[in-house]
Amino acid sequence: MMTIPRGICFLMIVLLTGGMLSGCAAPVIKSSEAHRKGMEPLTEEGYIVPPKPVDRHFIGYPWSRQFGPVENAGAPDIRVRMERSLDNVLQQQAYNRGISLGGEAVTNKFEILHMRSKGGSESQLSGLEIISPVSLADIPFEPNVMYVTEALRLTNFRIKEKKTREFGIGALSTKPLAVGQYSADPAGEGWFASEGNGLVVGYKLHTIDVGSYQKRESGSVPLELGKTVELTGSGMLIQARLVHIEPGAGTSLPRNLLWACPRADAVSRDMVAAWLVDIRSTDPAQESLTVAFPGYPHVDNCQYYSGMIRAGIDPVTDRIVRQKIALTLLDAELSDALQTKVFSARVSVIDESFNVRLVRPDEIEGGIP
Repeated sequence: MMTIPRGICFLMIVLLTGGMLSGCAAPVIKSSEAHRKGMEPLTEEGYIVPPKPVDRHFIGYPWSRQFGPVENAGAPDIRVRMERSLDNVLQQQAYNRGISLGGEAVTNKFEILHMRSKGGSESQLSGLEIISPVSLADIPFEPNVMYVTEALRLTNFRIKEKKTREFGIGALSTKPLAVGQYSADPAGEGWFASEGNGLVVGYKLHTIDVGSYQKRESGSVPLELGKTVELTGSGMLIQARLVHIEPGAGTSLPRNLLWACPRADAVSRDMVAAWLVDIRSTDPAQESLTVAFPGYPHVDNCQYYSGMIRAGIDPVTDRIVRQKIALTLLDAELSDALQTKVFSARVSVIDESFNVRLVRPDEIEGGIP
């Protein structure tokens, strides 16, 4: 039998020992890497990680790469719909996403009993909702801006809070549990007997496909009191008029007016004179509207209005088609008798059409820190 020198034997022991230790050492996984791996299944569906876990869908909000949803007090209200998702794979991915955000599923005692009788996996989620706009055309898309168009929301899910725990051994107790209490079986599985509001775990974003964007402007056209203006190619009939309330008449201006600025809307009940711009379409199916500019009392910085007249989706081309109007009151003044002394205004109509595309998660440049 061959004899191994003592020095070589010692070296082999050291190498073997070091290899065993390094082989048994658990790999260090950074939280950011775990976060990324937990998000991968959802990103394949096109969902963007929220900057912070909240129960807000933000449908129609512009999205900043650095700050996430950007709130705008003057943004229009977007009609939304909620649909329950029956996709088991998507439910599991959303549930894992909620856990990685620091959330937890919460149920009531009746759901706990159902889970015990039917199996925990059947009721692992309290529910998954997909929130989206009734029509993508309602979102005020602008070129090179991303907008939230869908939210993936877990119902009865919330951020973890410190709770009082009461552990039971054996079968699930039939005694009702108070909110915040916890019951566990011998296997260590348990359910919280409380209710939650919800948690949004992913957003989808869309933006204008700039290669498809088309825009046509009528140009700025003078608007005179009492004269109807028809902008070529727009199909719109526009007329301006002055309306004032006689002193002591006990009446007020119409309530269905669209005021040019929020400050004028706030004092509209005290308004006794206003210039009204009636906007009608040559298409009888289109609704008319009236934009109001304050006359008396005077409101500063309320001489401009821009808004959407109509918006829809062309089913033939899948393009969003919309029409905007811009009104500018250059100079307007009333006499002491609430009659027009000076009136100078201009109007323009903008027609737009475009396709939208889904924003890929890798376009968010590393996501929200």
